Amino acid sequence: MWWLCGWEPIWVAYQPSPSVAGSSLPPLSRPQLAEARRVRAVELFEDSVSNADIATAVGVCAESVPRWRRVWEQGGASALRRRAATGRPPKLDDAQTR
Repeated sequence: MWWLCGWEPIWVAYQPSPSVAGSSLPPLSRPQLAEARRVRAVELFEDSVSNADIATAVGVCAESVPRWRRVWEQGGASALRRRAATGRPPKLDDAQTR
């Protein structure tokens, strides 16, 4: 999986925690994984971690973290939660996008 950060692609592989890796839990969907990253970022905001360190820790582009922080400061953690999808339904499901 990769994201375009400025002009440089960044390759990030999701690594589940060791307690989850051996469990029978289903893998997270892409929207669930994105929300989990934002929730982890909120935990790090509350610990006064720098934006650059948060970006590295959750595996996102450094430009995303200040935007998340601004939304978090204005609306709290609930403002970063996933919203219901709008618009046209996707043609590919999560299994087809991997």
